[in-house]
Amino acid sequence: MTRIVIKGLFVLLLLFAFNAELTAQTLKEKLEQLGFEKIDTLQIQNNRYAEAFVLFLKQPIDPRDPEKGSFLQRVFLRHSDFNKPMVLVTEGYNADYALYPYLEEEIAKNLDANLLVVEHRFFGESMPENQNWKFLNLENATHDLHTIVSKLKTLYHSPWLATGISKGGQTSLYYRYFYPNDVAATVAYVAPLNFSEADSRVQYFLDTVGTADCRKKLLDLQFKLLNNRNHFRNQFEDSTSKSGFTFERAGGIDRAFELNILETGFAYWQWYPYTCENFPDTTVSNDEIFRAWTAATGYDFFADQSLEGMQAFFYQALTEMGFYTYDTKPFGKLIHYQKKPDFKHGLPAGTKARFKKGLNKKVNRFLQKSGNQIIYVYGGYDAWSSTAVMPSEKTDALKIVKQEGSHATRIRHFDDTTQQEVYNTLRQWLGMKN
Repeated sequence: MTRIVIKGLFVLLLLFAFNAELTAQTLKEKLEQLGFEKIDTLQIQNNRYAEAFVLFLKQPIDPRDPEKGSFLQRVFLRHSDFNKPMVLVTEGYNADYALYPYLEEEIAKNLDANLLVVEHRFFGESMPENQNWKFLNLENATHDLHTIVSKLKTLYHSPWLATGISKGGQTSLYYRYFYPNDVAATVAYVAPLNFSEADSRVQYFLDTVGTADCRKKLLDLQFKLLNNRNHFRNQFEDSTSKSGFTFERAGGIDRAFELNILETGFAYWQWYPYTCENFPDTTVSNDEIFRAWTAATGYDFFADQSLEGMQAFFYQALTEMGFYTYDTKPFGKLIHYQKKPDFKHGLPAGTKARFKKGLNKKVNRFLQKSGNQIIYVYGGYDAWSSTAVMPSEKTDALKIVKQEGSHATRIRHFDDTTQQEVYNTLRQWLGMKN
């Protein structure tokens, strides 16, 4: 009996020593064992995190056939504690901002969680050398996320939450659709769910949002620009050339000028840079008109310099994620260059886009039936809220809309009661104490 007890104690001591050795491993060593191709230390200035890394993981371009090649996907990890939840940012674009030493994400901060930012395939440094665009699809993009999460869950056992903004918010919803059990909760910020490459709900929204007086001011400004084309076109060319912008992809300066005017109706409500009360009427000077226009629309949406980094966005918008178009009818013969505008100029050279109508309707049905533990955050004036998800009462979901909020709407912009409801709900879903 004594010998059996001693043997049992010896085994326990061995197990303790083994576990102690694992605990003594550095986080970097643990990450190396998970198969990340490259791990760089990230210098941060945020005391809430103990350390941070930039990780690169080899991903198959085509998960169905790894023989077709691979690329390195960039991932940013800010580590606090293995026993804390993980907030996963499903970025929809380039994730260079995650290099910022002081970076913090509002949900991770409120829940005192770890933070993981995953750059989207075909953006930033997560770009395959062989840019076969047909492999840029949502099934593959969410497979990337699933692979990364599956690896890191071997270290981070507490509940995971996925979140994203705009296209990243859309990505978080597609991720729930393709991998419904990967995370315990999702927070999708200002995420549209479009049903076509030119969703008609956008135009209905633009025709009804705000007040009739404000919409008339906006339309009058567009007419003023078009009726005084020569003056404002030259001012536009002068201003954009000083900023180094060119417009060959969009078809030249004249077409870009016209498209920029049409974009004003959408861009103003998306960002709401100033209130309707401060929106000028057309009696002000031409310089004031020009400043109001460029404040609402900007210069660069159709510029070659912007489009170069946005090819992947337009490809996804016109094949799976959907987009909008412009109503040119009110302007009649004032529109010279394209009566039926499209965004094909944004596509990668040599590619064609055919929109796949079925996916978003399937995603919508999934969200209505099984979209549980999801919080949707929208701005009431944001043009992208025109195609917002309408969660079913059958699901355990929450939708909050900030009155007169723009595309920049976040949880922190709501009143204290709403913020408390959001975070109490998330803690409940994640099994945390309030």
